[in-house]
Amino acid sequence: MKQVPVLVFFIGSCLALPPRAFPQDHPADSVFLQQAVANLSQAYKKETAENLRLYNGTEYLRQGHGVKGFPFFQSADKLMGDVFYDGTLYRDVPMQYDLEEDNLVISDYSGNVFIRLVKEKVRYFIMDGHRFVLLPAAEGLSQPGFYEELYAGKIHAYVKRQKKMALSVNASDNDAAYLPVAGYFIEKQGIFYGISSERSALSVLNDKKELLKKYIRSNKLNFKKHPEIFIARLSDYYTQLKN
Repeated sequence: MKQVPVLVFFIGSCLALPPRAFPQDHPADSVFLQQAVANLSQAYKKETAENLRLYNGTEYLRQGHGVKGFPFFQSADKLMGDVFYDGTLYRDVPMQYDLEEDNLVISDYSGNVFIRLVKEKVRYFIMDGHRFVLLPAAEGLSQPGFYEELYAGKIHAYVKRQKKMALSVNASDNDAAYLPVAGYFIEKQGIFYGISSERSALSVLNDKKELLKKYIRSNKLNFKKHPEIFIARLSDYYTQLKN
């Protein structure tokens, strides 16, 4: 690695020379220069990659082989996204969110090893248009970890996504599958409230309850059918009423 600056100086010096300084009838010289520049570029990329704080994590080995489905968010394959990690925003990173472990997984700089990012260093990440934030334990929120942010305003709305391994009801099948689980929350004045129905949502936002009930009816919102849309739109309208 220490040879890179020397090579930078050498190539820079060569490029700074006027064209007449190079023999015009020796194509081998031009080939040598092009190869040297290419080698420099590769060395620089490797050195940069090895030092990026993004690649600071532990090796990830996927569990649950043979289980039906996959433990990741949205897809079994990597999805492109952005991650704010260890004080730096990295864009267009191929990654997977393991919902069973609640960990963010990427490949190392070589692309040959999967690594699990240090959870405490992830402020947020955006994957397939979904924004996940790291929340610590708080009143009403006993399970710290990554939560998808559905709405941010005077109040906040979140969903905790998980995948759990479930065995077949028939023990003789010896079969297992990943099943998705979701829990919904509204954060109001620093306290988290679990939301499991329209009634529980209105109970949390009771100071505007009647107006919210009219809004639900007029917009045909249904918590059971579309809980994420319901909680996000209700939170947004509540914020408008409070402004």
